[in-house]
Amino acid sequence: MGANLMYKCWLYYFDRGLIEEFPILRTDNTVEQFVLKLPEGVYSTLRTVQKTKIFQFSFHLKRLVESYSLSKNFFHFDITKIREPLQKIINDYPAEEVRIRMHIPLREPEKCYIILEELSTPGKKAYESGVRVNTNNLTRNNPKAKLTSFIQKSEKIKKFCKANNLEESIILSPGKKLLEGLSSNFFAVQNKQIFTADIEVLSGATRDIILDEARKAKIEINYSPISYDQIEKIEEAFISSTSRGLLPVIKIDDKQVGNGRPGKITTFLLSKLNERMLMEAENII
Repeated sequence: MGANLMYKCWLYYFDRGLIEEFPILRTDNTVEQFVLKLPEGVYSTLRTVQKTKIFQFSFHLKRLVESYSLSKNFFHFDITKIREPLQKIINDYPAEEVRIRMHIPLREPEKCYIILEELSTPGKKAYESGVRVNTNNLTRNNPKAKLTSFIQKSEKIKKFCKANNLEESIILSPGKKLLEGLSSNFFAVQNKQIFTADIEVLSGATRDIILDEARKAKIEINYSPISYDQIEKIEEAFISSTSRGLLPVIKIDDKQVGNGRPGKITTFLLSKLNERMLMEAENII
């Protein structure tokens, strides 16, 4: 398998218990191009572990329902009904590991678009040496809900990052605080304390594990974001997401983080997260 493996989409109907393959236009070369044409809705991105399991599957199903509720709608279907059809299409999909995007339209909650593609993660060097990111001034209208309207707003920035070898772009608050990435959570380490935004950002399963492991290791956590003008004073930084896991950040815009190499707290938490990812991979059914 390789980069030429085309993504596929299925449409599941909660009200009928039916799943069918959904056609993809040849002009939609990427998942991002495809999802921008779907009805506005809520979504979550998942990944398989050893193909047969999904990392924190229950969390993601719960977050889909919560995001729908946060958009002032009521989801009255049993979302766990999706487990069996999802297992079948994953088993039949010809990739060693799979990235899954689930999308429920706000006006058609009986439908769920399920998009599968081969899981692509950063290379080994990115985890060992760190990555570069930039910053942006986008806003999430509802920071606790994963709404597809944000995808369209962030598309140009994602294209810029890809063209300039940047792993991610960090959202700045109106007061120039580093909140979160377009598709990740952001953490900074200063004076051996972890700083991360809380109420202003999207919660994440990976973020929760990182913070849990930090607490176990008696690392102090400060639930407030670092200011942009403090970047050159922080010792370490990293981002986290379901697909990436934990990635060290060594440069933000033109500012070097620490000594330009992943720090001790970052590498410790990366190791712990990798252990937990295997432990907390759930059987699909």
